[in-house]
Amino acid sequence: MDNLTDLKLSVNEETGVATIQFNRPAKRNAFAQKTIDEIVATLAYLDSVETVRAVVLTGGPEGHFCAGMDLNELVELSTSKAHQIAFLKDLTDALDRFTKPIIAAVVGYALGGGFEISLACDIIYAAQDAMFGLPEVKIGTIPGAGGTQRLARALGKHKAMEFVLTGEPASGAEFERLGVVTKVFPKDEVLPAATALAEKIARLSGPVIKTAKQAVLTEKVFYFAGVIDDCWPLFHHPWSINRNSKDTV
Repeated sequence: MDNLTDLKLSVNEETGVATIQFNRPAKRNAFAQKTIDEIVATLAYLDSVETVRAVVLTGGPEGHFCAGMDLNELVELSTSKAHQIAFLKDLTDALDRFTKPIIAAVVGYALGGGFEISLACDIIYAAQDAMFGLPEVKIGTIPGAGGTQRLARALGKHKAMEFVLTGEPASGAEFERLGVVTKVFPKDEVLPAATALAEKIARLSGPVIKTAKQAVLTEKVFYFAGVIDDCWPLFHHPWSINRNSKDTV
């Protein structure tokens, strides 16, 4: 994995922990198609490396986790192109296929697709003042990487509806209180804490940990297999609305 530009990858052979870091600081780590392609390839690679037992996904200790989809790419999508591409589904599928524990270490913004990525991870460690949200409705679209379903299953329908329909964010501390974030820390302690947890997990039996993860996710796999496919037409729908309308992207 020497050709990465939108990500940084480091593997600690001694501990068995790999760290994936978003590397678009000028964009607050908002992702483009290339970023997604690199995430998909990196996860497939790490799943094939037997010495890697756990993964930490981070935006780095000082910057933002991920501010979602790069809006410069989003606004350039035509209706036909929006229906053709599957980048968000590619990302979701890659995270769902990944068999090893993956811990999101979140500081700064985790908005839109960035929040959806963290929701797709197995554990979320976050800064107390990190900001999570699904603001898509404010720009004329809806979350397209499974965030609506994952948030509803984590929070329950009614509280999830409040976040999805208003697009308003909340802090890491608030989402910890609601049970979405696993644990919060001061900003500079998030990545070390996530790494320490990954190392603790990596010391255990790899096959057993994979099986335990699969057991926890079994119900979710059956549930999401149909539901997310059903939601793809809903994600595409805003591009079918009159592009000149003030209510669209």
